[in-house]
Parts: sequence; structure tokens; C-alpha cells
Amino acid sequence: MKPIISAKNLNFTYNRGKDNEYQALINISVDIYEEEFVIFFGPSGCGKSTLLNVMASLELPDSGEIFVFGKNLITMNPKEVSIYHRKQVGMVYQSYNLITSLTVLENVALPQLFVNVGKRRRERWSKQLLDRFGILPQAKKIPTELSGGQQQRIGIARAIVNNPKIILADEPVGNLDSMSAKNVLEIFNDLNEKEKKTIILVTHNPEYLEYGDRIVYMKDGIITKEVINHNKHKNKKIKEQKIVPKSTITEISDIMRAYRNLSPEQINILIMPYKAKAFANHFISNKSMEETRVLEDIIQKRLLGLLSSDDFLSILTKNFEKGGVGFDKRTAKKIFNRINRMIKIAYFVYKKRRQKKDENGHHIKVSDDEKAEKVMWYLLKTCYNEYYHNLSENQIDLLQQSIKERLTSVIQKNVFYKRLDLPIENGGVGLNSKTAKNITRELELILILGFGIVQDK
Repeated sequence: MKPIISAKNLNFTYNRGKDNEYQALINISVDIYEEEFVIFFGPSGCGKSTLLNVMASLELPDSGEIFVFGKNLITMNPKEVSIYHRKQVGMVYQSYNLITSLTVLENVALPQLFVNVGKRRRERWSKQLLDRFGILPQAKKIPTELSGGQQQRIGIARAIVNNPKIILADEPVGNLDSMSAKNVLEIFNDLNEKEKKTIILVTHNPEYLEYGDRIVYMKDGIITKEVINHNKHKNKKIKEQKIVPKSTITEISDIMRAYRNLSPEQINILIMPYKAKAFANHFISNKSMEETRVLEDIIQKRLLGLLSSDDFLSILTKNFEKGGVGFDKRTAKKIFNRINRMIKIAYFVYKKRRQKKDENGHHIKVSDDEKAEKVMWYLLKTCYNEYYHNLSENQIDLLQQSIKERLTSVIQKNVFYKRLDLPIENGGVGLNSKTAKNITRELELILILGFGIVQDK
């Protein structure tokens, strides 16, 4: 099998002839084959990013040659290089390189503009990619409103919107926390295994080497060794067989069973740290462990009524050095409103003596159907944004019934999710898997809030 990228004796020097002259690549020769996941690994300054730029035809070497799909990148004219960038290769950067004056959707669709794809068609395809990566509800936002992990997923969607065969990723998870990094790497892995795209990734972090089929080690501008990762699929199977840790709801349920002789108010105090932790993990993914602990603490105080709204919002925006979480004001306000809305909907479902008046002025209990309906519209507006208007009446009815059964513990979390994810023709609600997961997760947080609150009698 012929390689799709073949580099022979590449040399590249920065600042040639100057006092700070530096040779970044020294006689580099490497072949990369179709559908490979190749990782170039080494310390900062070893030349791996320079090599990636040469493969992307962003830099020209001093000497040597490099062929991609049989064409010599060095002898390409500007028009050929432009076609290569538009159709054959996609780039993902550490710093995202998103255009902050454009919306998320416009950022993803931008490369389609340069290959003369009509607006309706490019937006439809871009939305499908955003939906696939779980960020469709953020389509109309600007990139700076989103977390680092979300911005990088936008970058990946933009890189593959023109369906290139090769994806070049330069330290794509360098600015992300561990959970967001894993999410992004799994996306690359899926693109490689399911869509057969060739992935070439640069990293200095040894924790990510397990994703590669082949690891190319670099140091001081040279390739020191190449290693085939024979354990890649073996390690994946071992991970899949590992015991899944208990969910927060399972942990809370275990505590409630162990202390069933306590009053609901006592149980609520006991499980409050678990509630706060669940909320903190839900709303942030790009903060340090210390900042996350601060958020857990203020959420716990807020749930207990020990922190006012003003103080809660103030701590969200303060720098960590001053005892805060460090959100910008806009993000803090959004998180503040989301948490308050979720608390409000949870109390509507679970709060003691939640009643309404009938036509004669008598207090009557809010029915399970009414609770389910209110929760349903909250979930749709929160997790499905404007797209829920496209749901049919039958889909709405089944979703409301499923929420009612989950609120009353008739069905478990996995059954609820499968029902939302199942196609309409098979008796399901017919949501896409990302939306089904988001709605399921949001509903589970409402259930978590409800633990320990005395329900209507």
C-alpha cells in the first residue's frame, strides 16, 4: 500500500543567517498511510509542529520533498495549494482560531463558502455536524460564550465540514481540562475508526499516546524512533469491561437507604454535598479543581439558603485569588440563571404543600401530569432551544408521559434515555442521541435536587 503522505529528507531552519538561527527539522523522512491515526510526540521545540505545518503546506522546507496524494507540495502553485487546503486537509489548532465576530454556525460553515456551497445547504450540513458534537443549541452564540471544550469541538466541525481525507491536529487539547481533552480525543478516534479519516496529531503529553496506531517520537528536530501501538484496541476492550463508577443519584440513593430512619430534612442536609458536586460538574468543564471546589461550596450554601443571590453572583465573577470562581460577568449570569431556574422547577415538582386553588378557592394538589408538562417545557427550552418547535404532537405526548414515569420512578434513567433516542417508527420520541443525553442529564439533576425534599401528600 502506497503512503498518502511521504516526506523525504526534510530540513527547515528558522531565521536563517541570523544570530538566532535555529534548525527545526533535520533530514526528516516519514510515510503516513491512509486511515492511520499517527501521533508525533516530543517536548516543546522538537520540531513536531513545524513538520505538521510543512504537511499542511503552510511552511516550505529548505530542502527535501514531501508528497501528498502523489502531488509535490513544494512545487504546487498558489491555486493548487488553495484547493489542497479547501478539499483535502483540515486543520485543528490548540488556540481554536475561531472568528469571534461570527456565530458558532457561521464559523463552522465558513469553509463551505470558499467551495461555492449555497447558504441553505452549508448551514444544513453545518448544523448536522454541530448536532453530532452536541453543540447545536449553541449555534447562534459567539465562540467566546462557550467553554474551551465546546470551542475545540467547533474547531473540529469546521475542519471536517468540507469532508477532507486528512486531519492535522496541532496540540488540539493543550488548553483543555482532562475531561474535555478526553472528549475531543474520542471525537478524533471516531473520525478515524468510523469515517476512515487519516488523523495526524501532535502532542507533548504521554497520556494521549494510547489513541495512536503509530507513535513517532521526535527530539531536537529529528525522529528518534517509531512505535506501533499494538495495544490500542486491546486497551479499549479492557476499558469497556471496567466497572462503571456509581452515578451521583445511585450514591444518594445508597445514602438514603442507609439512613432511612432520618427525617427528610436531615437527609437533605446529609446529601447536600452530592447535590452541589453534581451541579458543579454539570455547569463547568474548564475550571481547575480548586475553582470547582469553590463552585461546589457556594452551590451548597445557595441550596441551603445560606447565600443570597447577590453574594452567589459576586463569587462567580471574582478571581480565584480573591475567593471566587473566575467567570466573566456574562457567563456567570447565565450559570446563575440556569441554576435558579433548575431549583425553581425542582421545587415545583417536590416542594412540600405545592398546591393551587380550584374554582371554589379550595387548595388542591398539583397532578403528576401537570408536573410532567411543566418539566417537559423546561427541558425542551433548555436542551433543545428553538428546534423543539419541529416536534410532532405524538412526540410531545410521548415525551411528557416518559417524564412523568421517570419523575414517579416507574422507569429508570437508561429506559428513559432509550425511549427518547429510539426512532419514531419504533415507538420512540425520535430525538438525536445528543439531545436525548442532554435532556436525560438535566432531568437527573432535577431528581437529585428532589432527594430529601418532602413531597406533596
